[in-house]
Amino acid sequence: MSEAARHSLSAIDDCWNRIGVWSPNRASCPELRQVIHCRNCRQYSAAGRSMLEHPMSADYCAEWTERLAAARQTKEGASNALLLFRLGDEWLGLDCHQVQEITAMRPIHSLPHKTKPLLKGLVNVRGELRVCVSIGSLLQLDKAEDDYRVDHDIKERMICILKDGQSFVFPVSEVRGIHHYPDSALKPVPATLSKSRQSFTAGVLPWNQQHIGVLDHELLFYALTRGLQ
Repeated sequence: MSEAARHSLSAIDDCWNRIGVWSPNRASCPELRQVIHCRNCRQYSAAGRSMLEHPMSADYCAEWTERLAAARQTKEGASNALLLFRLGDEWLGLDCHQVQEITAMRPIHSLPHKTKPLLKGLVNVRGELRVCVSIGSLLQLDKAEDDYRVDHDIKERMICILKDGQSFVFPVSEVRGIHHYPDSALKPVPATLSKSRQSFTAGVLPWNQQHIGVLDHELLFYALTRGLQ
């Protein structure tokens, strides 16, 4: 508390603490016979208005300006949000704005004369048939080789994505959750990635001793739409 604020508080006669209902001794204020409680007293109300209307000190303004500015920088710094999920052995991330829903695994109804590995079939999600695709096929990912044993059950999920009215559903090995990160945390795509993954990866994000391949959702939707034509 600044010196000016202390002086302002000391100038207020806090009679409610001396002779009022909050007095350590017996309340002896004669006004209590009429107002019953200090909250109903004009002196108490006037003191409250005086504190609220008192000009803010320069130190107080500077302190809160610094606090609010720091909070805004923190929020803006972690402005990106990814849904983290695993496909086989690979951890990937997709912009949360494109994710419509995450649901439990559902039966995939194959289509007759299906010739494209990208198309898995149709899935019933909340009574609506949606196109189910294989992101692993698009990115040319292999089946998992590691044995993923952790302290919680790992359950396969389906992720529903939507952009400009175009929706797809794809199964994943595991969904980890939402991760926020600043632009500066995104690293360039390493040359060791396959050409297919390079073309769909906007960058690599270090996370939990892992490297998350952040998918370019614009290219992803374009490739899915074109690949099913």
